[in-house]
Amino acid sequence: MQRLQAFKFELMPNGEQEQDMRRFAGARRFVYNRALDIQKVNHASGGKYIGYVDMANRLPEWKKEKEWLKGASFPCLAAVA
Repeated sequence: MQRLQAFKFELMPNGEQEQDMRRFAGARRFVYNRALDIQKVNHASGGKYIGYVDMANRLPEWKKEKEWLKGASFPCLAAVA
């Protein structure tokens, strides 16, 4: 017989950690929405789906445009691109 067990954990960040988490979530939301806009424009013009690699290759350019994106790590942002 297999026993299933679960644990609950509560995050209790200090003020700086909470600010970092909010900044990180905002960066991911920005990247997702920007990638979605590009996909919509591409689809409306009759183009094919832009793949993960092509979309992730745009991240360095976006980081140059928006200084505040530099604080978030590339792999985590690329996961939503």
